[in-house]
Amino acid sequence: MEVKIEVIDDRSPHLPDVIKLGDANKRTLGFLAHTAFVDHARDGNIFVAIEPQVGCIGYVLYEYTRRHNRHRLVHLCVASEHRGKGVPKFLIDYLKQITKQSSGIGLHCREDFGLEKTWSRLGFVAKHDKPGKNKEGKLLIYWWFDHGHAELFDAAPTQKLESRLCVVIDTQIFEEIYTDKETDFAESKSLFADWLQTELELCITDEIFNKITLLNDSKERNNQRCFAQQKFTRLRSQQNFDSVVHSLSSFLSDKGAVIDELEVRHLARTIASDSQVFVTLDSKLLELSSEIYETFKLSIIRPNDLVTQLEELRRKLDYQPVRLAGTTQLEQIPVQKGQEDFLTNYFQCEEQGETKAEFQQQLRRFLAESDKFECWVVREGENQPLALVVYGRQKKHELEIPMLRVVNNPLSGTLVRHLIFKSILHSAREQRQFTRITDLYLAETVMASIQENARFRGVKNGWLKINLALAKTASELSERLITLGSTFGQEYQICLQFAESLNTENIITDVQASVDIERFLFPAKIIDAEIPTFIIPIQPRWAADLFDEKLANQAILGRKPELAFNCEAVYYRSVKNSRGLQAPCRILWYVSGTQKKVGKGKGYYELQSVRACSYVDEVVVGKPKELYQRFQRLGVYKLSDIDQVNQDKHGNIMAICFSDIELFDIPITSEQLRQFSEKNLSFLCPEKISPECFIKVYNLAIQASH
Repeated sequence: MEVKIEVIDDRSPHLPDVIKLGDANKRTLGFLAHTAFVDHARDGNIFVAIEPQVGCIGYVLYEYTRRHNRHRLVHLCVASEHRGKGVPKFLIDYLKQITKQSSGIGLHCREDFGLEKTWSRLGFVAKHDKPGKNKEGKLLIYWWFDHGHAELFDAAPTQKLESRLCVVIDTQIFEEIYTDKETDFAESKSLFADWLQTELELCITDEIFNKITLLNDSKERNNQRCFAQQKFTRLRSQQNFDSVVHSLSSFLSDKGAVIDELEVRHLARTIASDSQVFVTLDSKLLELSSEIYETFKLSIIRPNDLVTQLEELRRKLDYQPVRLAGTTQLEQIPVQKGQEDFLTNYFQCEEQGETKAEFQQQLRRFLAESDKFECWVVREGENQPLALVVYGRQKKHELEIPMLRVVNNPLSGTLVRHLIFKSILHSAREQRQFTRITDLYLAETVMASIQENARFRGVKNGWLKINLALAKTASELSERLITLGSTFGQEYQICLQFAESLNTENIITDVQASVDIERFLFPAKIIDAEIPTFIIPIQPRWAADLFDEKLANQAILGRKPELAFNCEAVYYRSVKNSRGLQAPCRILWYVSGTQKKVGKGKGYYELQSVRACSYVDEVVVGKPKELYQRFQRLGVYKLSDIDQVNQDKHGNIMAICFSDIELFDIPITSEQLRQFSEKNLSFLCPEKISPECFIKVYNLAIQASH
């Protein structure tokens, strides 16, 4: 059906058709004087749907309320012979487009017209009802379409998103919680356990209210609306809601999943909100959880699993490099003089009391003293700054960070962790022994990230981290720390505490304690500690995606956006020939010269070499889908990639979770490795190497890097 939209005025030949349609449907539209039609047309507030062979087949008449910055839909009318052809959606989509600068569109519709599903399909939400002025006293339901613009009170849900894990519950769980039966629905009610209240924020979307509106009893509707508003946080959908509904509906249709359309919209609103977890009892959605995450980056989980996996899900919320996969390329560039006003809009920390003048004076000082300070901004595109970091090099032994700012969004914590980790590496590579954050106006997101990073210690002037670019024995490192603590004064007494720990009896035989101290002093290595070290082979494409930015830059498409934030990752391999690999241990990553699908390392150079070092945090054996669901937040893998890993006779594969990835500037070749090793290395599977071999490789790598 070919239909076009045309805005009419009071001289339009279509105006009589509009008035005729309005009169013919006044029983449902309500009476409107002909002069009112003319006035609205003169104001440009009527548009019509034109079918070329017929003429006007429908129209919309609307108003704008400047005081509340919202539009009111007065009439939506389609000729009876053209109903059922999608004309209302065509008209409403146009109304949404031309009103998108306002807060939204509202309308009243009588309950007895039975149009609840129609308005829901069009994206509207039932907000409340009231007795109408009609003779029968029929209820009027107020419907609202939100354009998703930020409002004054939007900060409350945002703050909850920052401090707790916010999850959206499905409509079935909402109903079960509302009924509050003592013996039934234990799984749903477990979400209200006392110990979860400080960790979990249960949320709903507006689609819950559309479900409530379908109830016949008006008193029950009001009770459920009050319950929903009082017990749960309402998350707003963003402006892309309609496109998410379309994408999700197509996705579910392709998978053969028959889901009620209201539930689809509820799920779509969750995807379009700031939540990243959806709790449901729907078996069809749970079966598709991996595919939904892969496509929409939303975790689908049932209540019992949410409770048992809460910590893992919190980490998924806090650290999600994979969430950036759809963004444009990020870049880090120097701040230029003259950008102070522009950057103030993004990075002034008003909540901590910083004034505009204070921020700009600080930044101008850093820019003026370019011999002492470097100012960098991380941005997405030319006009979207994401982070601001300033490095101070006034002390030879210390890298100072006098300014560390990020914009407020769900990935702020991820970005802060990345900037802090990279700062530590910068400091160590410059042969500085400390990194200190001295920003007086740290936002809550930044402060939380620093406090979670147990390697920093609060001191009189900021937050201090020891970072020694050394590979020494425990006693040698202890002596070095004593010298540092004695040389630089009271604030550096933390050095003496670690020196004492290194002198503890059996420290070198306690693998976990040795790893913990190495990480506190990162990138230091205790060469006489009995920490197992393995060489693990990895294909170039996975190395490029997971940790090796230099390999990624060799590819035609360059570096993937999510790589920029990859402080930790997961690698999947066969269980076979794992050679006793278990956490904790060190890994030297050997990038092989062969690559499945594309042949001999196609597109890369400097292969067949050790290119990085890291720590293994966890080794888990399990089914591919189970591992994928558990470690989605860490990977760039798709489920189809993991399914290709060779499974053992039980259908299991291995997931290796690793972090503190130290990339070598100069790779160590396979020939050099063979010279250092006492045994013949195959580079085909994980191979344990001696402490002597590890130290020779590591020392050569860091000497080349420095």
